[in-house]
Amino acid sequence: MTDVERLQRSLGSVERGATELSWAKERPWRVETHVWADDGLPVVDLHDLGAKLAQKAVHRSAAVSSDLQAGAVCFVTGRGRRSIGPGVVRKVAEKELRAYCAKRGCYYRPAGPGRLVLVVDPNRAPVSATGRLGIGFWLVVVLFLVAVVLVCWFG
Repeated sequence: MTDVERLQRSLGSVERGATELSWAKERPWRVETHVWADDGLPVVDLHDLGAKLAQKAVHRSAAVSSDLQAGAVCFVTGRGRRSIGPGVVRKVAEKELRAYCAKRGCYYRPAGPGRLVLVVDPNRAPVSATGRLGIGFWLVVVLFLVAVVLVCWFG
């Protein structure tokens, strides 16, 4: 079973609950459309969920996160354009992730505007999830330093 399939299965009750939302006909929340993988990192889009269902989606996703091959999961919270003040979904997601991480000894971090990433195993997690600098970055740094040394030596 893939990470996306595992998350979709765990979020079935969220999908069923989302059918009761007042905006469900215009903006339905379905696991097929709101859970996917992006460069090996599973993503759960919390758009189109109310606060209670967003909390449930984060809770259920976190519960299976240690079983994910990616070692991490990304949550799209958005920027709260439909909320008055800071985004409600982001606050709910952060609260749920904070509680989960305190119990499990893992961490979460912002991953750009409107995204949070839960990292349960940094060794398995893609670089995009952990925020570590990849091998490509360090290769460029080494090449730059070699070029500087050569210019100074022969320059």
